[in-house]
Amino acid sequence: MNPEKKLTLNKITLNRPLQKIGLPPKITLNKQLASRPQSSKIDIQSVNINWLVDNIQQENKLEWIQKCYVFFKDWTQNTECNDQGKEQILKQSVQLLDYNDLQVRLYAIKAALFGFTTLNLLELLFQKQAKPLLRRPKSGSKIQEQLPSLLYQPQQVLAILQKTAQLSNENVFVNLINDNSLSFVLFRILKLFTQLPKDQPTTLQQLPYLNLIFIIIKNIANNQKEAQKLLQPTYIQLIDTYLHTFPFDQTYEKDLLNLYTTITATLRNLANENNSVEMYLQNGIIKKLVISMVSYSNNYELILNTLRIMSRMSLSKECCEYFLQSTEAMQNISSFFKTYQTNIYIIIRASFLLANMTTYFEGIRQLIYYKFNQFGDILKCFDYYWAKEIAPQQLNQIDQFSQSKAAWDFQILQSEKDIDALIRIIRLIANILTIEQIGLDILKNYSNEYRILISKLLKLLQKNTAISKQQEIISCTLSCLSNLTFYEKQTFLNDFEYKNVKFELINTLGHFIIQNEDQEICCDGLRVLSNLSRQKDLIKQIMKSRISEGVIVLLDSNSREVVYYCLGVILNLLQDSEFKKKENINIIDYITQVLNDCTTNENDIANLGLKCLILLLDSNLNSEYATKIEKAVQSFGNVCDQVLKVKENNELSNTRQLINQIINNIPEEGFPCMQPNCGRILKTQKELQDHINRRHKL
Repeated sequence: MNPEKKLTLNKITLNRPLQKIGLPPKITLNKQLASRPQSSKIDIQSVNINWLVDNIQQENKLEWIQKCYVFFKDWTQNTECNDQGKEQILKQSVQLLDYNDLQVRLYAIKAALFGFTTLNLLELLFQKQAKPLLRRPKSGSKIQEQLPSLLYQPQQVLAILQKTAQLSNENVFVNLINDNSLSFVLFRILKLFTQLPKDQPTTLQQLPYLNLIFIIIKNIANNQKEAQKLLQPTYIQLIDTYLHTFPFDQTYEKDLLNLYTTITATLRNLANENNSVEMYLQNGIIKKLVISMVSYSNNYELILNTLRIMSRMSLSKECCEYFLQSTEAMQNISSFFKTYQTNIYIIIRASFLLANMTTYFEGIRQLIYYKFNQFGDILKCFDYYWAKEIAPQQLNQIDQFSQSKAAWDFQILQSEKDIDALIRIIRLIANILTIEQIGLDILKNYSNEYRILISKLLKLLQKNTAISKQQEIISCTLSCLSNLTFYEKQTFLNDFEYKNVKFELINTLGHFIIQNEDQEICCDGLRVLSNLSRQKDLIKQIMKSRISEGVIVLLDSNSREVVYYCLGVILNLLQDSEFKKKENINIIDYITQVLNDCTTNENDIANLGLKCLILLLDSNLNSEYATKIEKAVQSFGNVCDQVLKVKENNELSNTRQLINQIINNIPEEGFPCMQPNCGRILKTQKELQDHINRRHKL
């Protein structure tokens, strides 16, 4: 029997190599919900301008600044306002930015930012002339007044944003955020900035403000409750407005790249939330991620952020369809296995992304192998991390990431090991090998690399034997071996070293098959063994290792998948006369029990069992076992007949034909000759005696 190559998303498909979809989020974006700070809301009573001015020096700074914040937040409702009073409380708010109480500082930041947005902020920041104040008096008309104080200099707003950015990187500070007001005022500023032209001088001037604002938003998004509030169309559309929209200019190239890096870091944090995929699809973010891959593939930090988002999004087939529309983006990602080979953080995410995409779409598998010609680089990348895992050593390459500006979450990424990269690369290789044309091409034109890959995968299995602790690397390695060995119908002639590798692999498989810790690993091991059992020169080794005895016992498993793959192995082994002669009685006992337990919904298992019995019919069965076979197949045949009377079923019709074949070929009851190496069965006792006198008595 030729076992399947492993599947995409559904469980069993005969005669196709299997591909493993990436295991969900735990490897993609390092989501750590438990470590995220939570928040609670506080109600603050509003006051008028007179109270704020009169109590500007009061000792309870928290009470004063909270009320000041509410005053500026509800500015349009404060129709009576003395401009001098406003200037006083705004100055005091700015001064409290350096107060020793963290909560006071938070409210001072919010009060100051809301205060400045009551001005004509664009005029304030981007014009050298007057800074008019906008307010709404009772009459509803707008009055502009000049406030000549040095308080209203652009440097003041920049300083507030700088201090906020520094504080927002502290978990204690983010934990104090009790509503979405800080995010609200930041997005209000972003909305104002969209009115600015995209010319070179204006862009150069606004980039520092934008970068600081997005740094703050990125850090706020690391708070679970705040992140949920940010995931709404208005905010995501504003973020989209600033990503990859400015014209490129060498004058501000560095600042622009810093901005895009910070925006993608913000989106990366928001991508941890459950509804992020839908929100990014609906609001254009997915297309912007593709632009990052096409236009900025050489910018390490921007690419890392983008890959972290894309790997999370790749769990959605719809997102993968968007990614696949850009061949250039896919080629750039595929090239990372060469350009970023020693960078574990890039490699983990690139291989995870492509493994998921190759699960959904056959086209990307062919692109990687044929058009991009990147399979060789993927193998070299595998070799690099395989060497580090099998023989750890201090390499010359030093990852500069820990010294970069994006190192704020480096400690999170440090938990990722070489084995994590190996798992994802192996999964990608296994998926690419599901294309039969590719598998045959590798076997024909890259036979040496093929054999080396099998031997290295074997060593991984031999090192990682703790099934409960190392399930993922074991399962991926076995799946890849299953897909590789699917294409090899016979061992390479005169390659005794490779034949020994196969013998060693057979011996190693027993540990993963004959166990009850993990059924999936058992099935993965059986797929590999089923492929190997097609080669006659390996059947002897399978019998010698006694793994075949274990496979027969596993027919008693409660798992239909385990029973199915065991029958596949046995069907191949029964091609060997020695195995058939040695194990026939034992196998019949188990297979007839399997048939007795089968329903018509499990005719795939029944068919394999029936094919095994057909091969056993010529093994000189005694009457007891012939009767046992006949009884089991007739019982299952009656069940099939009942279903076929109701409706046509091609699969059950084929099963019925196998049953008829067995019944017609069951030998009639007779008298076997017990002389050594004879095996003749005679119809009567007299014929038996005549046979003995004629053949065995001299």
